[in-house]
Amino acid sequence: MATLAELRLLALVVVAVLGLIALSTQVQVPVWVHPIALFVHLAALVVGLGSVLAVDWYGLLFFARRLPMRAVLVQADRMSPLIWLGLVGLVVSGTFLHPELRSSLTVIKLAAVLLLSIVGVLTLATKRQMMRQAFALPRGLLLRGMILAAASQSLWWTAVVVGFLNSQG
Repeated sequence: MATLAELRLLALVVVAVLGLIALSTQVQVPVWVHPIALFVHLAALVVGLGSVLAVDWYGLLFFARRLPMRAVLVQADRMSPLIWLGLVGLVVSGTFLHPELRSSLTVIKLAAVLLLSIVGVLTLATKRQMMRQAFALPRGLLLRGMILAAASQSLWWTAVVVGFLNSQG
């Protein structure tokens, strides 16, 4: 179960993402800002998705019985700031990339980012519970972690693929 602080964070994240999406329709930036925003966007992608991949790699090593769950949770805890830094960098820099909100692909990407933000907060709550019970992890909690990891991967890659497709047209 999520704590009150985690629920407040969830509300803050949803409001912030939706607010930045709305702001992206209003902001007019000089042409020279676009390549800078794009560089920041790509750098944030490397940091965020790279960190998620590192955590999920540790998760796969747990399932291969090469690492204990505690090592996975320590890695997840260490990488959380980088994951959030990457996600925040993507959302903020995306505000200056003039997303075309009439494009169904862009709407899919923005929905993926919003859902990814929600999954991120739910993952924090699940990680906290797992850390308390790491030596005798209930199956239901492990299953929730697996579902959140799969959702996270799906949403990150959806945003990446859609971003790539949008850059081609």
